[in-house]
Amino acid sequence: MISIFPEWLNNLLSKNFVMSHVFEVRIRIGKPIMVNYKGKYVSIEEKNGYNTMTVYASSELIDYIIKVATKQSLYAYNDQIKHCYIQAEGGIRIGICGTVVYNNGQISTIKNILSLNVRIAHQVLGCSEKIINLICQNQIVKNTLIISPPGAGKTTLVRDIVFKLSNEKKIDNILIVDERFEIAAAGDASDIDVGIRTDIISGSEKSFAFNEALKTMSPSVIVTDEISSGEDIESVSKAIKSGVKVIATAHAENINDLKYKKYFVDVIKDKYFERIIVLSNRMGVGTIDGVFDENLRVIYMPYLV
Repeated sequence: MISIFPEWLNNLLSKNFVMSHVFEVRIRIGKPIMVNYKGKYVSIEEKNGYNTMTVYASSELIDYIIKVATKQSLYAYNDQIKHCYIQAEGGIRIGICGTVVYNNGQISTIKNILSLNVRIAHQVLGCSEKIINLICQNQIVKNTLIISPPGAGKTTLVRDIVFKLSNEKKIDNILIVDERFEIAAAGDASDIDVGIRTDIISGSEKSFAFNEALKTMSPSVIVTDEISSGEDIESVSKAIKSGVKVIATAHAENINDLKYKKYFVDVIKDKYFERIIVLSNRMGVGTIDGVFDENLRVIYMPYLV
């Protein structure tokens, strides 16, 4: 059951889908409710006698979800809302679209919310089993970048990598820099376990979290989601040069796409990452297409073994 949904929607989801394979629910006013199920978007169907009808979203449904997610206090969540998301309990993150409101040239909030992307955090224990020994060898963690298109399972894979490094490989003092509460859900989701040797900084910009953590927490490994800007790359570079290992994710279709992405040209040239893991939806969410070394040579490709 998804805590922010009304009972009728949870009932429809449970009738139509195996919930462990539901990754997103897209809710747009006046349009069919779409579910990312096993990596593909499908509508929700409801049977009415001998007829099957597609379920459409209403403004009332969006209002209900927002009120529950914010505990009926939009003001308390406005710092998140103006960045187009709300972090709800249980590891649920809601992307929002609506009208951006400016005040003195700065974004002050988003109103007239028309659509939601409800992302459901899953922990898939063991999904990194085939590659964990390529990331950690002789108790040394390799600087690792995980790339894929959106929705291909990067964050789920990162969670399991952290869990295995912390609990099974016994790597001390792993720090998750969780800017948008995606990896560890601020540590408040009882079904997300990131390990006994792991610390979490949530809701902070990466530059601040990296800088302060290097001074105060003495991490051996920093794990972060979605590096995408020059400032992010600078934070990663500083950590690596100081001797801290980094595991991060980024949006890219494949290695060739990564080579030509802004900010990543120097990352590739200077060999920041000793392991680059490529994911896709080719055979379902979380398909590992290959693992490459810092010279972009293939060191693991499932369909070759």
